[in-house]
Amino acid sequence: MINLENRISNIFKNLKLENKKAFISFTTAGFPNEDTSLEIMKSIADSGAHIHEISFPHAEAQADGPIIQLANIESIKNGINFDKVIGIAKEMRAYNQEIGLVMMGYLNNIFIYGIEKFAKEVSGIIDAVICVDLPADVVEEAQLKKALKNENIALIKLITPTTSDERIKTLVEDAEGFIYSVNVAGITGVKSAEIDKVNSQILRIKKYTDLPVVSGFGIKTVEDVKNFSQSNADGVVIGSAIVEKIQEVSKKDTDKKNIAKFVEDFCSELIENLNS
Repeated sequence: MINLENRISNIFKNLKLENKKAFISFTTAGFPNEDTSLEIMKSIADSGAHIHEISFPHAEAQADGPIIQLANIESIKNGINFDKVIGIAKEMRAYNQEIGLVMMGYLNNIFIYGIEKFAKEVSGIIDAVICVDLPADVVEEAQLKKALKNENIALIKLITPTTSDERIKTLVEDAEGFIYSVNVAGITGVKSAEIDKVNSQILRIKKYTDLPVVSGFGIKTVEDVKNFSQSNADGVVIGSAIVEKIQEVSKKDTDKKNIAKFVEDFCSELIENLNS
């Protein structure tokens, strides 16, 4: 088994040697239902994805656009709670020891569940956590970072187009895993990213850190991925586009294997165009 604290760094190290970028996928746990969401995650791993973000549903997901918000609502209607999300993550890790696993969501869920309890429950399973609405330099961030660090889990920092250079410098000082560069201001799944602005932001970040920098928000199509294959990013995150494909196919077909295969083929095509 790969040492937990090195799994993500090993992924980026190996990709760099091959002159390739990381493909980071995203799905909402429990959407379109619990069993199918796990089957989809397995198929995404089979497609060759390097890191997968497991989103725990939240009723008021401020950073998510209408596509992912709908998936959150459906997941909550399906009775998906935090324990079930962790259960899905554990099954996913048992299925694949190589893929990087990141849990993504909002502070309220973690706080109610219990910060220490959460860190211990996902120890050995999850490599990193993205807490979308967690402000830097607050008590809760220090508590979460400490609890995760005790279990060799990274707390990923997000940097947006409105973040100043001075603030970037401060944020990356104690960053781990990778830096998530948010390509567009506002919610995900709505605007398309502009490659020139993206490259400029990534270069700003890389002035202050040697950590890999990945680009997320506004990357939706095969053409977008082709463009980003030439970007300064060390990886790309595809979220809304995958969730939209799940919505599209699950309306026509309820067989979990068929839905998963559809998503696997989509991700395989994106990966091929990212690293062709």
